[in-house]
Amino acid sequence: MSPARWAWMLVFLSVALAGKIEVVQADRLELRKLGDHELVVLVGAPVILKLEKGEEVQAERVEYDRAGRRLVLVGAVRYQDAEGRVTEADYLELYLDDESLEALEVHIQSGGIDLWGPEATRVLGQILLARGEFTPCARCGQDPYDYSFKARKVVLYPGDRLVAYDVTVYTGGEPTFFWPLLLLHFSERRPRLELGTDPTDGWFVSADLPYVTRGGLGFTLLRWFQNRGWGLGFDHWGAGAAYEHYRALYLPPEVGADRGSLEAEFDYRLGDKNLRDLPYYRTLSFRWKSAEPGQDEPRWSLKADYRLKEEGWRHDLALERRENTTSERFRLSFSSRSLGREEPRVEFRLRSHFDFGEPGPPEAQTVPEVALRWTRGWNKGGLGLKGSVYLGGYFDRTNELNRSARAEGAWASVGRVLVDHVDTYRPKAPWKGFGLSLENRFKGWYYDTGERQVDWRSSARLSQQLGGWQFKFQLDRHVAEGEAFLARDYRRPQRKLDLSASSRWKLVPGLTLNAAGARDLEKGAYRPATFGLEAQTGPWSLKLDHRYDPERGRHETTQGTLRLRLGDLSASAQTGYRYPDAAYDDLIVRAGYALPGGNLSVSHKRDLDAGQPLETRASLELRPGGSRYSISETYDHEQDRLVGRLGAGWGPFSLRFDHTSYLTPDASDPDYRDHRLTLSAAWKEHRLTLSERWDGAGGRFGPGSLKLSSRYTGLHQVWKVSASWHLPEPDDETVYLKEAQLKGGFDLWAAAGTLPSASLQGEFVYTRYAADDRKLTFKNFGLTLGWLGEENTRLYLSALLTQEVRTSEGWPPLQPRFDITLDRCCWALRFTVDAAVPAARVAFLYGDQSARFLFDDAGVRMPWEGGL
Repeated sequence: MSPARWAWMLVFLSVALAGKIEVVQADRLELRKLGDHELVVLVGAPVILKLEKGEEVQAERVEYDRAGRRLVLVGAVRYQDAEGRVTEADYLELYLDDESLEALEVHIQSGGIDLWGPEATRVLGQILLARGEFTPCARCGQDPYDYSFKARKVVLYPGDRLVAYDVTVYTGGEPTFFWPLLLLHFSERRPRLELGTDPTDGWFVSADLPYVTRGGLGFTLLRWFQNRGWGLGFDHWGAGAAYEHYRALYLPPEVGADRGSLEAEFDYRLGDKNLRDLPYYRTLSFRWKSAEPGQDEPRWSLKADYRLKEEGWRHDLALERRENTTSERFRLSFSSRSLGREEPRVEFRLRSHFDFGEPGPPEAQTVPEVALRWTRGWNKGGLGLKGSVYLGGYFDRTNELNRSARAEGAWASVGRVLVDHVDTYRPKAPWKGFGLSLENRFKGWYYDTGERQVDWRSSARLSQQLGGWQFKFQLDRHVAEGEAFLARDYRRPQRKLDLSASSRWKLVPGLTLNAAGARDLEKGAYRPATFGLEAQTGPWSLKLDHRYDPERGRHETTQGTLRLRLGDLSASAQTGYRYPDAAYDDLIVRAGYALPGGNLSVSHKRDLDAGQPLETRASLELRPGGSRYSISETYDHEQDRLVGRLGAGWGPFSLRFDHTSYLTPDASDPDYRDHRLTLSAAWKEHRLTLSERWDGAGGRFGPGSLKLSSRYTGLHQVWKVSASWHLPEPDDETVYLKEAQLKGGFDLWAAAGTLPSASLQGEFVYTRYAADDRKLTFKNFGLTLGWLGEENTRLYLSALLTQEVRTSEGWPPLQPRFDITLDRCCWALRFTVDAAVPAARVAFLYGDQSARFLFDDAGVRMPWEGGL
């Protein structure tokens, strides 16, 4: 693109779109005026825009109406919204304020579903497609599709569900049958059919058979157990604008039980939960479960929520009964608050509960509360005021430190007014360098018992800077007094009035003096004062700090640090003196030299009172080219212990040697002449570590170990291997494997011709307890063979083992699980034989996920694991 065109783009960004839209690519820009409307026209091959919420737009021609905030896209249109959904069309109109759109000859990709139609509209997040066609098989490479749908009208609730009316179902491209209504839930269960055997129930059949009505879609739940009988239920979703889900299932008594079980659920939601697009939200959720064996009462819960936003107000009403309640308790909460910027902001709150059975344990209640809040407050001429007032009745835990509250019991009711305000005054400086700040924070709790409690904080700050001299004065007052009736309001009584002053004086360049002190005016006592000196001349710098207690009339501490900096050489020394103890702080001396591509440093710590060294440390780091080398040694003079590390690295490969050597001359010390050595080599996420102990007194090694750890994460595989070997020691001279673990999944070989692909997955753990006692643990461990056919058809055969074997107890019969899966990308069939249960199952799944294998640390995981 030419520089002139880039200049036009900058003008377009700064003037026409005011920073709301980013132009990524365009060839030509035109500015037009149609009546009162300013129109910006972009032409390109293609034009690419990024919108304010992360959406991306592509088209051959783009027209932008600034007043209406409307984009008109023409030719090879591609629109990707903030959630990743893609809409392709010949023509598309997009309104930026509410994100509504209208499109012609459209193709939509939402999740795993593809939809087509001559025209589509989106309002309030819902997409309406007229004479639409949709299928989850569009990206499976099938021709024709295994199944697809054509409908008179399709309503898409992105990420939630799809509702289609007057639907013709096609299989293999041919019309098969007609449904008046079809509803697909992207996040809910799919139809299920299972047949199998169980040692207790015998043969069983589980079937979720779909049905459709004008009012919604659901499943008839059929359960049959050879040794138990029939179970029956339904699972229904409504097809209207509201989210409706009703479910009930009766299961016959388990073998040996005298009664079956019944579960029921009711879930209803309508509107916008956050009140962004719609001014209302209603929800009702009900759960009921019959009594378990040995229980007399069923378990049930209820939760209802209603929200409404109208004429500058928002109202929230909620009613809830929790399942674990034993007192038939219902909790009620209500709030109503004003919206907008007008003040005061008003809020009404109520929170209570009702016990229809025996009274339950006490809970906090607000019955009710009215709040007036000035959050922005009033500001003028440096004076600012803001605050709030809360007036209400409360039932809560009482303050046990208050005698009258304690007499009312652990819980009691009380009326209360809470006043909270913040006052500030920060005037404009009358002259340069002057600063003044006043602040007052007040909280007061007033109860209908006549008691009250206040928490009052005030401060005043005054500062002045004159050239190199600066001083500050600050007065702080804090008063907390009175009696709180409620425990949550309690503030610890205190009264404080402090006056502090500080000064900093830059006498000459390189020399600064500072001092600070304070007086507790409430107690009439001085706080310790501090004095400091900072000096710098050439490469030398000195810092001294002295602390003096005027109340005790004595010096407390003096601390000093001396530093030297000569080019790449640096050195420092620091120590101090504690006057009450008549003792010195430890002397710490450091020196360092910045080498080309490295660093050299030494340090020494010494006890000045005892005249003995404590610790000496030296380290060297070099980084020539892409390599790195390091060595460090630290000697502990008190314990006669030398700890060191030697390391080297070349790209992703590194070597490291660590040692801890005990050099004590005391032969009775258990660590006498003991050396603990570790050598490790690492490459990326693979590491080999050798650990040994050298007994200098006995002249022998042991005990030691060799450990291996390796981890790899790739596109089609992830695995982790670890192992630990025992090395010879005085009591055991043999070398053997102590522990080993293999976890993950990886391909053994790829498919070639008629030869299937093979992969190993799951977890295997080996543990050695004794020479004749080992434990082998398998968790979903086994082999999977896969055949790939035409149109992404896949056939998988898996043999997986989940079992624990202890060799000291003999080898038990193996109990593997065999899975045969036919995957057609948008539907799948699986047959399972599990020798551990034992049981056999047949399962069917349809949808965009089907039976795609996902490898993780637990082995092969499918979308239906845990039940379809």
